[in-house]
Amino acid sequence: MDTYDIVVAGNGALGLATARALTLLDARLRIAVVGPQGRPAGASPAAGAMLGCYGEVTAPLLRTAPGRAKHAKGVLAARLWPSWLEQLNGELPEAARVHVRPGTIVFSNAKSGTIEDENFIAIQQAVKDEDEPHELLDPNQVPGLNPAEDCRPKHALFLPREGSVDASRLLRALSLSLEQSPKVSVVDGAVKALDVQGGRVTGVRLEDGRALAAAQVVLAMGVGTQAVLDELPELARRIPRIFSGGGTSLLLQVPKPALQHVVRTPNRAFACGLHGLPREGGQLYFGATNILMARPMLHTTPADMYFLLECVLEQIDQDLCAAQLVAWQAGNRPVTVDTCPLIGPTSVEGLWLLTGTYRDGLFLSPLLGQHLARRMCGQGGLVAEDFLPERKPISLYTLKEARAEALKHYLAMGWEHGIRLPKVGWHRAFPRFYQQMLDSLYDALGEEEFVLPPELLAIVDSNRAAMVPFFRNYYAEVRRAWA
Repeated sequence: MDTYDIVVAGNGALGLATARALTLLDARLRIAVVGPQGRPAGASPAAGAMLGCYGEVTAPLLRTAPGRAKHAKGVLAARLWPSWLEQLNGELPEAARVHVRPGTIVFSNAKSGTIEDENFIAIQQAVKDEDEPHELLDPNQVPGLNPAEDCRPKHALFLPREGSVDASRLLRALSLSLEQSPKVSVVDGAVKALDVQGGRVTGVRLEDGRALAAAQVVLAMGVGTQAVLDELPELARRIPRIFSGGGTSLLLQVPKPALQHVVRTPNRAFACGLHGLPREGGQLYFGATNILMARPMLHTTPADMYFLLECVLEQIDQDLCAAQLVAWQAGNRPVTVDTCPLIGPTSVEGLWLLTGTYRDGLFLSPLLGQHLARRMCGQGGLVAEDFLPERKPISLYTLKEARAEALKHYLAMGWEHGIRLPKVGWHRAFPRFYQQMLDSLYDALGEEEFVLPPELLAIVDSNRAAMVPFFRNYYAEVRRAWA
């Protein structure tokens, strides 16, 4: 059996950033980074890698203390990126270095109802309140936006300190940095279970039967973390459950890209908003859908492909119909039952979690990787520990607020999918239909202490017969765990 000081389970952005931070803190540490080479179903490879702190702000986010805590971590991460990348690039040859493509333009249009307006206003207010550089633009003069007439943008806001990186290039750079360390082993495999003796972790077992011994283990496996936790049911029921936010993204090749910056809408319709951004070599990245599921999706679906293409061609650039298709990508964001991350130690001595970051894992990776590494080495962390893994699910909404917010998202989905109301009066019937559906969902769940966030309703609605009992039983287990 191979023996290490630390096993980092997960080779996405968070796992790699944590392993690198550990090597910088103590070059003597023997570290194994475990993850399948192709990263199937992972969030990082399919990500647009927007460095979006303010672009991700929503109206509900800053109304609650947990929401403000998440935003505060984003602010810290944004400040850290330049120096972190400079240090990483200093370890790499010129051809392997990673650079931020600066600038994000947030635009809003009328394709998804009032929620887009509310979130755009929330972004504007946040940048004003926190003195973040910004500039209002003429929405009809945004480089790269050439939408259909009925999709013309109403507002546009330029955020010069936000932007994007190439996710694949970042993963390669982090991997190369780790491979240069003589004490780091990169293991092609997947962790299946933990070895725990006497209340402390002693190592991990892989799906292929191999075992690795270690006194400390970091679970940074994204959506794969839940299956490992389920092998320890007493621990698992004390940690908010992780679900999958499946997303589809698209790469196109064009002779001369018109996009100069990230262009994106505010978050809407249960997703991170439509976005596009330039990549090297004349490629353009577009994303992304968000389908909440109980299990990860391995491949994109024709429905998601059709919807994303339609959004890109109608709302961003009609002329992209002549572009060449390079690739479809599918990834799975780790979404906890309360949509808040899992960061820090557990009651199993030596076991740490770093997952549940939803859409922000890659963006937060320099900050959270260093924070967790410092904590594991007995030093002070870099952020407040607001989201320790073992906790009751956090309720970000009252039941009334959740029903109202969910209705806005469902209406946005309808408008975004091009619903057509056949006659006068249906504009009133349309919201009533969704309201009745939502009321019946929340009534069936029968839960007021732990209010299911609107984002997770799709899981319940997809299979009520199975998922209503599942969630009712889950919350009963949570109560027993914290009795």
